[in-house]
Amino acid sequence: MRKISLLFFVIIFLSLKSYSQGCSDAGACSVESLNFSLSEEETTSNLRLNLEQTIGLGEKFVFISQTTAGIQYKITKSSSLELRVPFIYVYGNLGHSAGVGDLLLSLNQRIVKGDNSSWNAIFATRLKTNDANKSYDGNPLPMAYQTSLGTYDIILGTFYQLKTWDFYFAYQHSFGNNQNSYLQPINITEDKKLYYESNLLKRGDDLYFRGRHHFKLKNNNHLTANALFVYRLQQDEIFKNGKYVDLAGSEGLTVNLALTYSKNLKKNRKLEYTLAFPIIDKDYRSDGLTRNIVLGIRIINL
Repeated sequence: MRKISLLFFVIIFLSLKSYSQGCSDAGACSVESLNFSLSEEETTSNLRLNLEQTIGLGEKFVFISQTTAGIQYKITKSSSLELRVPFIYVYGNLGHSAGVGDLLLSLNQRIVKGDNSSWNAIFATRLKTNDANKSYDGNPLPMAYQTSLGTYDIILGTFYQLKTWDFYFAYQHSFGNNQNSYLQPINITEDKKLYYESNLLKRGDDLYFRGRHHFKLKNNNHLTANALFVYRLQQDEIFKNGKYVDLAGSEGLTVNLALTYSKNLKKNRKLEYTLAFPIIDKDYRSDGLTRNIVLGIRIINL
């Protein structure tokens, strides 16, 4: 246990040293938030409820709290349907906002299952809950303060598990522009109050690759090391000075690392603690998904 505590301390220290980076993925910033494996433990119930709480620091150290309820229904032995509903609260030097975040609806279909392996296909959609144009005191807020990305997205992926390893690859496409109206005010010169511009933002497509390794501990508990690679294929676009412009530096690679400690509870329940942070990111992050560090706790199978 001392080794685990020391490892967490080292990771926190490294994450704070890399605070100028960001954690950008259009699902959830904590890389453990989207867990598409069909069954993390054996259960006879067709319905499973999960609850997750994360807190993080975003662009300009904006405080972000996200509470997510997940409902997973096992359709057959090889397929499941999941709905994730987040509630988001954001507070920073421009004001605050709160509301229900984008819904994530996913279908997980197992294709092949072996003795120590499985291969699944993932079909998911992200459903916007608003147009990403919240304001504070009459002033439009940048994407860092928005509770929605303001678009409908589709996610196509595949998940492969082999013994203590698993790998996830996916493609995400957003449809159209959102209705955000933030541009940097000309009467403000303080850098701490100038955010990435996002007026009528259109995000580029993303490719995801995630790899995880699970270490078995005493009492069947686990420690999971996680690396998530996100590559934005095109530059984001915004509307400025009467025309659409590409945002230089908004394409490219983001790399996030995470460590999760899983503790088994009674009645097939599980409690997870997660620390996630970035080590590589893009130069321009207009989508508001920047995170310097994320801490999370999740209870599975309520």
